[in-house]
Amino acid sequence: MTTNFAPGAALGVPVWLAVCALVALFCMLALVGFFAVVILRRADARHLPQALLGLSHVISAMCGLLPWGKPTPPPALPNGLETEAEPLATPTVVLVREQPEAPVVLTRDPR
Repeated sequence: MTTNFAPGAALGVPVWLAVCALVALFCMLALVGFFAVVILRRADARHLPQALLGLSHVISAMCGLLPWGKPTPPPALPNGLETEAEPLATPTVVLVREQPEAPVVLTRDPR
């Protein structure tokens, strides 16, 4: 059994429609790639996890535009960018003599 396709059709789809679909898919991928490059170049290293999470939101939303895609709800963004800072270490000065009796450690006043 042979199947005869119409002239100007690939796998039963008109060539112009297949080309339009490929161009649309390429444009969506190029748009996501462009935004990824711009966002990752401008983001600080400490904000990189939040930038990547936001980029995953964009990619998930773009999946909804595909005919077979189902956008999934990505994980929620963290509440804040604040991180617990470590307490500052007190600077110390160590004096060493030629023949020390005992090492002397002085803490410097942080003023």
